[in-house]
Amino acid sequence: MSINPTFMDAYGFYGFGDGSNLRNGSNPPYGVSDFLSMFPQFGPDSNGNYVVPQSVIQTFIGMANACLQQARWRSVWPLAMGWFVAHFCTLWLQSQADPNGGAAAVLEAGRAQGVITGESVGDVSYSADLSLATVDGWAAWNLTSYGQQLVTYGKLIGKGGMYVW
Repeated sequence: MSINPTFMDAYGFYGFGDGSNLRNGSNPPYGVSDFLSMFPQFGPDSNGNYVVPQSVIQTFIGMANACLQQARWRSVWPLAMGWFVAHFCTLWLQSQADPNGGAAAVLEAGRAQGVITGESVGDVSYSADLSLATVDGWAAWNLTSYGQQLVTYGKLIGKGGMYVW
């Protein structure tokens, strides 16, 4: 991994240098097996059936790979990739419905759930705060512990001075 001190874009403008706190580079390989080694709960169950299909996990790995640069996250990158993928796998699982459950089951599975803010046992009720998942702020990252961990580290990783000329 090397970072060019400066580079010139197609229009002749210099982009960034080592002092800019911007990072470039390519990510090392990261696959389903890498993810499942840290987060086995999303892998095969006792019957060998995957809790989340491998194709879905691979899609989320592709998204994470496009969003998280190893040059920025350094040694935490594999864990950050895992948090990203686990977050989206959790949201995916929350939206799953029994195909035989009819339209009502599909609608219920796709309903935004928010964060539970209160619950009671007598007469079975609960309340949820959907404002935590608004587009403002960190949006849906607040809906899972994996997303919260990723955002917490992301704020630390993104700190530091930046000089752009």
